[in-house]
Amino acid sequence: MGAEEEALRERARSLGIQDRVAFVPFLPRQELWQRLPKLDALVFTTSGSEALGLVAVEAQAHGLPLVYSNVAGMAETLGQAGIPFTAGDPASLASALDQLTRDVHRRKYLIRAGLVNSLLYDMTHTARQVANLTTKIVSAAPA
Repeated sequence: MGAEEEALRERARSLGIQDRVAFVPFLPRQELWQRLPKLDALVFTTSGSEALGLVAVEAQAHGLPLVYSNVAGMAETLGQAGIPFTAGDPASLASALDQLTRDVHRRKYLIRAGLVNSLLYDMTHTARQVANLTTKIVSAAPA
């Protein structure tokens, strides 16, 4: 988590919730899937561009509200179904987390919107989109 981690650990201590917050590094997919149903929310941190953010979409499919780094690719993938923060800025992340925890209605909205958004990345839907794009490209190619 880098520079943000210590500030977030301190924030959790100051709020008395350090026992309810986990700072987890990269996990193998199977272990991630086992853990997702046990979480209250997911904070997706990355400092570089992210082509899709599959872990974020998987978290949405599990009904988790999301806070995410506003790097290239994430807003396009998540739309309005998450709360963005400025990557590398602990104050921005803390603000996003405060929004998530203080506004129950927004949290419920994010869960519903995330479930709907995750359906856009269903394997069947994605395969159909790739097939349609391939047909479009092939039919437009000069003979």
